[in-house]
Amino acid sequence: MATSNAPITIREVLKLPSIGINPLSINFTDVKMESDKYICVRETASVVIIDMNIPYLPLRMSITADSAMMNPNSRILAFKNQLPGTTCDYLKIFDIEMDTEMRSHQMPKQSSSFTLLFCMLRLYFGSGLLQKCWALSHKPQYIIGQFKASDSQPVKMFDRTANLTNNQIVSYRCDPAEKWLVLIGIAPGTPERPQLIRGNMQLFSVDQQRSQALEAHSASFASFKVSGNENPSTLVCFASKTNYAGQITSKLYVIELGPEPGKQAFTKKQADLFFPPDFIDDFPVAMQISHKYGLIYVITKLGLLFVYDLETVAVVYRFRISKDPIFLTLEVSSIGGFYAVNRRGQLLLVTVNEATIVPFVSGELNNRELAVNIARRGNLPEAENLARITIEKSFYLFMKSICQWFQELFSQAKYKEAAELAVESPQGILRTPDTLKKFQRKLDAFESLELSRLVVNQNKNSLLKNWLAEDKLECSEELSNLVKPAWGKLYEESRGVNPRRFWFKKTFRELSR
Repeated sequence: MATSNAPITIREVLKLPSIGINPLSINFTDVKMESDKYICVRETASVVIIDMNIPYLPLRMSITADSAMMNPNSRILAFKNQLPGTTCDYLKIFDIEMDTEMRSHQMPKQSSSFTLLFCMLRLYFGSGLLQKCWALSHKPQYIIGQFKASDSQPVKMFDRTANLTNNQIVSYRCDPAEKWLVLIGIAPGTPERPQLIRGNMQLFSVDQQRSQALEAHSASFASFKVSGNENPSTLVCFASKTNYAGQITSKLYVIELGPEPGKQAFTKKQADLFFPPDFIDDFPVAMQISHKYGLIYVITKLGLLFVYDLETVAVVYRFRISKDPIFLTLEVSSIGGFYAVNRRGQLLLVTVNEATIVPFVSGELNNRELAVNIARRGNLPEAENLARITIEKSFYLFMKSICQWFQELFSQAKYKEAAELAVESPQGILRTPDTLKKFQRKLDAFESLELSRLVVNQNKNSLLKNWLAEDKLECSEELSNLVKPAWGKLYEESRGVNPRRFWFKKTFRELSR
């Protein structure tokens, strides 16, 4: 597993075979986990419900089903099976606590291959919406069924796009506002490389009733508040691995959906997914978003984990979390991590290591700004100290750049510009004896006048006194007139005397003692 200073921790929570789950049932089709409360496993003649509060006391129900899954929040089961004596399917929603059937629906004959993929059962007390159940058809026309009331029929949401024809549907998700839907399917690879599975994606806008076909193996929705905007932006994140003419490209994309007119838009981001040589045919199978820390988790079939920053898609970490293929993941929003189930039946909990992620990003990645952002999002104790250190470092780098600029001007014999920079340097960083030593040569009359004008305008007369006393400036009538308002009394005392010989040579020498 990960080392002690790694920014991510991986912990085994449960082994499904250890609680009696048939190893043959540990696969994508038969294991479902819609929340961190329950795991639902379909076996040959039963459905097993695992309550995560008491995982070692699974509930085994004598139900024959083709597909089954639990309500994310309550003990309500949805399952699908073939109607005896027909070629039709039926969908049932069953209350385990009350031991009663809540809802059932028979699929039409033309949808006999109807397969339950995703179920979101929600109880809204005091409203007409009893529950929602999402399902799909493997026929060319893709249909989402949505029950809006206890006596309603499923409602068609959209048709499947052509790129998903003959695909195995592996993911269906919606954003929190249910205005955007995304469907993911996979299919065999190209004839020259069939082992690299192709990923296809359909993005559907509920408001616009319009779909967009894209190439992607996994996708997820996220919310991000752009600086200056009142409301957060809805983002879609998706990962793809494509093969064109033998050229394999792996990318992560983050795009804003439906930006508000007149508001600051989220800039589209993309980053590379770097697969090691031994994982050349590996591909993303899942994506989860950590809103707590503002991170994107991309999980591959062979157990690789890629971690990216949501705002910048900067790489945070890459590590193999499982030696066995992973087929199921689930966000755990309360801790900013996720569950992963592999073919061996391990239930793994992957989380941010709060003690090490900030030092890792700041030190190993040398990205102090990202470290500060992660610390602030996660309300980590390092946030305030890191912010102070970042400001101090930024100020140091700024001062360093001022000094470097001065050296460049001086090396290019741009003495006037260098002197101006020295006079105007913040906090007098260049107004030092070392800087003055660099101006060993005496400035000519024009340079003396221009530099003195700058000094007088900024009311830094002490510098002018010092330079005159050290005979660094060429005296002139113009220079005498320039400094007259600053030292009028002494000028009056020296009236009638040649300013070059007396006023500058004597009076300023006396002033600088």
